Amino acid sequence: MKKLIPVLLAVLLIFPVFADRQAMPRFAMPNPMSNGMGGPHIALTDNVYSLIVNPGAITRTNQRSFLNLAPSILSPGLMAELFGPVMDMAMGMGDDDSMSDVIRDFLTPLESQGGRIAVGLELQALPLISFASVRSGFGFAFWQRMYFDVRLNGLNSMANVYVDAMAPIGFGFKILDTDRHVVDAGITIMPFARTMANLGPVSALDLIDDVGDLMDDLSLPFIVGGSLSAGFMYRLDNGLSVGLTLNDIFSYGQEVFNLSSDDSAGNSNTTYYIPFTMDMGVAYSMPLGRLFNLDLAFSWHNVFNIFQQKDYFNDNAILDFSLGAELKIINIFNFRLGVREMLPSIGFGLELGPFMIDTAWYGREFGIEPGDFPVSTIELLISFRPEPRPTTRLWNRRSLVGLFGGPESY
Repeated sequence: MKKLIPVLLAVLLIFPVFADRQAMPRFAMPNPMSNGMGGPHIALTDNVYSLIVNPGAITRTNQRSFLNLAPSILSPGLMAELFGPVMDMAMGMGDDDSMSDVIRDFLTPLESQGGRIAVGLELQALPLISFASVRSGFGFAFWQRMYFDVRLNGLNSMANVYVDAMAPIGFGFKILDTDRHVVDAGITIMPFARTMANLGPVSALDLIDDVGDLMDDLSLPFIVGGSLSAGFMYRLDNGLSVGLTLNDIFSYGQEVFNLSSDDSAGNSNTTYYIPFTMDMGVAYSMPLGRLFNLDLAFSWHNVFNIFQQKDYFNDNAILDFSLGAELKIINIFNFRLGVREMLPSIGFGLELGPFMIDTAWYGREFGIEPGDFPVSTIELLISFRPEPRPTTRLWNRRSLVGLFGGPESY
């Protein structure tokens, strides 16, 4: 058995070198609590989402989450305007004159938006069995997410579909714990499964003439794998906190089979990975009397991107910065403002004990430059998030510095 473990590790590390590796986007979950203030914020995530935002916050987090209903709508106004014409085109009903009217109704919003529109939906697949628990240095969750968007850019179009399931498991550790200074670290191991489809970009004319051929060539891989991320959090007793995350230090996904009709057996040589990124952030929390509390946060996502700006296909580095503010009133009403990808965001939250409702409206940038392809998003989250009793984990009874003769944890 002792000899078998090194062999398995060697196979796991060497196999991707010979396989056809493809990059895919990071795993995420709808969260209007942070999106309403320009988030997610690396230094302000003391909730169950610390599992995937910053594992360094797991040590000080005590929260559970059930009944997560979280729909998101891209371009809600356009979605309502296009619903009728799209259904008529899909049904293919009517004579040539009526179909001409349908096509005209479909193209009218596209013309009014300067030839660029994006619509889509995002939803937790099974909210009744989605759950999460993070308690005093240990956390786990089971989340599912369904997402799709359709983008029209002039005469070109593209579509993306993702159906994700993830089961993150996180561990938090005390590095230093004194009266004034706290340094925590954490890791998250996340097994995942994903089915995805990416169509385009293709010409609108090709989409109309050869939609059958395009659908036949569409690949629907079912991918199973896992990733490893780490995070750090420094807290000062005056309310200042600083966060750092190393996202997807290692990731590996294997195509198990393909759901498309032409390749049902899948391609065993196709593997996937999530590009490694590093995020940093700072936050400050201050009470304003007895009834109010103000949180301020600033985050820098994908730090390495600023050194890769010579690549024309990379996003402008200024899109990686976000900032936000949250005003809490008597721990019931939460008002949020922020800037994300150089677009505004606004949010509101209501906390009635463990029952919480959060909403957010914010902009998303689908282009590579600020203001290139902005899209509005509306998001809602209804959940039941009780706070469990804190406990002392075996590995967190003392900080690591205290174990080696430094100050003890308090």
